[in-house]
Amino acid sequence: MSDQQQYPQYPEDSARSDRDAYVASTEQPPSMKTAVMLMRVGAGLSLVGIIVGLLTLGALKDDVRQQLRDSGSAFTQSDVDSIFGVAVGFIVVIGLIGAALWLWMASANGKGKSWARIVATVLGVINVLSFLYQVSAGNQTVVSLIIGALNVIVGVAALVFLYKSDSSAYYQANSRR
Repeated sequence: MSDQQQYPQYPEDSARSDRDAYVASTEQPPSMKTAVMLMRVGAGLSLVGIIVGLLTLGALKDDVRQQLRDSGSAFTQSDVDSIFGVAVGFIVVIGLIGAALWLWMASANGKGKSWARIVATVLGVINVLSFLYQVSAGNQTVVSLIIGALNVIVGVAALVFLYKSDSSAYYQANSRR
């Protein structure tokens, strides 16, 4: 056997979908390329979300102080600073996890891993539900809501491209390998 990899040969009368699936296994179809690009945009939006979250922390500190006053609890500046520190850590960690998940899904889906489309779908649903919760809570800044809405739009668009027929053929071809 030669060093060259052996590829299946399809006779001329074979089904076009088999040839298309074979071609898809060697190269990402346009819909997959678009989905991967959108996922990278989603990662960028997650990073922008971190920056926006950090820039609006001054208002958060005032909100924390007001909520502590409203609860009737005795509190010190140290209490406010502790809660503020947790909020900063939460914003950074959640944002970085979000960006990492976007990039992981872009990589795995770009390689045609069938499980990745399922995971991306579950994460997309969680993203939509999380955004709806944030909107209903009513405590987000306008800029945060815009970033969140863009993130949802990008996620849904990426999922649409992942479920297009040429992407499905790409997943099927790569699962046969």
